Amino acid sequence: MAGEEKTEKATPKKRRDAREKEGSVLQSNEVVTAVSILGIFAALSVLGSYMYMCLRNAMIDGINAVGQEFVNDISTYTDIAFNVLKVSVMTFFPLAAIAGFVVVLTVMAQTRGLFTMKPLAFKFSKLNPLSGIKKLFSLQSVVGIVKGLIELTAVIIVAYGQIESRMTEIISLIDTEPIYAFAYTANSIFSIVMILCIIFVFVAAADYLFQWWQFEKNLRMSKQEIKDEYKQMEGDPQIKGKIKQKQREMAQRRMMDEVPNSDVVIRNPTHFAVALKYDITVSATAAPVVVAKGQDALAFKIIEIAEKNDVYITENRQLARELYDKVPIGSEIPSSFFSAVAIIISEMYNAKGMTFDAPDEVTKARR
Repeated sequence: MAGEEKTEKATPKKRRDAREKEGSVLQSNEVVTAVSILGIFAALSVLGSYMYMCLRNAMIDGINAVGQEFVNDISTYTDIAFNVLKVSVMTFFPLAAIAGFVVVLTVMAQTRGLFTMKPLAFKFSKLNPLSGIKKLFSLQSVVGIVKGLIELTAVIIVAYGQIESRMTEIISLIDTEPIYAFAYTANSIFSIVMILCIIFVFVAAADYLFQWWQFEKNLRMSKQEIKDEYKQMEGDPQIKGKIKQKQREMAQRRMMDEVPNSDVVIRNPTHFAVALKYDITVSATAAPVVVAKGQDALAFKIIEIAEKNDVYITENRQLARELYDKVPIGSEIPSSFFSAVAIIISEMYNAKGMTFDAPDEVTKARR
């Protein structure tokens, strides 16, 4: 069916499931190989002298031991084995540690720190000979063969070209001191490897692009799969909970943005806080509007924002609690609160040196 063709890009949930449940991530082994070779030979350029001195001293000690008396017992062989192990560790362990660190770092950079054994899990489908034959003739196998041929050809051409161009110098090494012959050989090998590394970097970049294309292709979904996933997410309590949480967070942010524009904040004293906005220019009969309210930590945040923005704050335990319980955000206060709120607004105007004509009922209440 045409509707079942996987032509759509993978959804975030599909990508998350592929990563967490299947351990499927975008990764190129050629990138690991290229970076590892570069790292190893960069480390060799730094550690070369140290490794040479370790091997040189071990060789000198071995030559000096030739003329000494040899005791044929187990302790002698134990000492020899220990010295060989010691020299090997001191010589090659720093290089091996750097190589391992580079490999781990490269893999972690590609997988974003994912560690899972799921791709290694046993599957009966792997025992199917037809699946194995199919993989042999897949695009992935063809690309792998092409990469191998390119790398092998590059090694042969570069090695042959470099050796041929240095043939005169190589022949003359017979008459030079060993240390100079060793240094020349090391430099020649280093030059060959650096040229090969440049080629391998381009191969790795091409392979990464191919692996990305293959990875995206394998993750593609049909339109029906996207519809089914959406229906599943619609009924998922966790998804619904996250959506509601996001909606609450957005509502709280909008509410907090209104606090600096409010006229007065009534608190109790920190457990409850209600911010009121009174704009008499809107209508002659307009009443104060609750623009923000909160309890405990949210109340403290409202008070904090009000203090920073020079909003008038007053304490009225009963009024704050009743406004919090009875008046929704964005609604005008009921008429039963007019007198108490008018007194507070009048006090706010007086505190700021402004005039406010309170209603007659407010004046009577003050008397």
